[in-house]
Amino acid sequence: MFDIDGTLTESNNLDDESYLQALYEVFGFSEVSSDWTSYTYVTDACILKEVCQSKLGRIPSSREIEAFQQRFLELLVDNAQASSGVKAIPGSSNILKKLLVSSDYQVAYAGGGWAASAIFKLKSANLPVDNIPCAFSDDDESREGIMAIAFSRAEIYYNQLFSEVVYIGDGVWDIRSACKSGYSFIGIASNNQAKALFNEGATNVFPNYDDYESFLLALKNATGITKVDTFS
Repeated sequence: MFDIDGTLTESNNLDDESYLQALYEVFGFSEVSSDWTSYTYVTDACILKEVCQSKLGRIPSSREIEAFQQRFLELLVDNAQASSGVKAIPGSSNILKKLLVSSDYQVAYAGGGWAASAIFKLKSANLPVDNIPCAFSDDDESREGIMAIAFSRAEIYYNQLFSEVVYIGDGVWDIRSACKSGYSFIGIASNNQAKALFNEGATNVFPNYDDYESFLLALKNATGITKVDTFS
């Protein structure tokens, strides 16, 4: 089960910039905290709700949410085009292709962004979108809720019951939510971000997916699978 921003796509900075710009353009909000850990849940829906509660004393209306989502997506597209598109995390396309044809694993997406923005970033990075069960911030404001919905949709889509789930993410909120959900975790991060994941208890953190054999070994150890495809 994969997160999107920072895990499959190099889009954290793009996402942050566009989100804050949309808050200003749609609501006139400035001086909004970009310390995402200060919010109850690090999801697009929860952050918007809590910013509006702080600035307006109320939650946003459905019309305001729709207007914000539309402008946010427009800014994402414009800002991505200005910076030569959204890039995939190195090796992510390769590892997804291998996992999607593997008989040992099934793939799902569970990200904290809204579906429209997540799908735009995946497509812009030339990563697979179709025929992969997913859940996003449209479905639930909490990451644990999003993960649970993605899990349920994956069981229905693949017509299987899963006893093991590995969540792959880049933020401390990812590993915290994975632990609360009873999932194993693999981190995709480097430098201070990787250190933060290790401090949260992560045992496997990779800067990207270029060393797919090591990533596969970590995945195998996390799931307890004893025999896996070699991807040769």
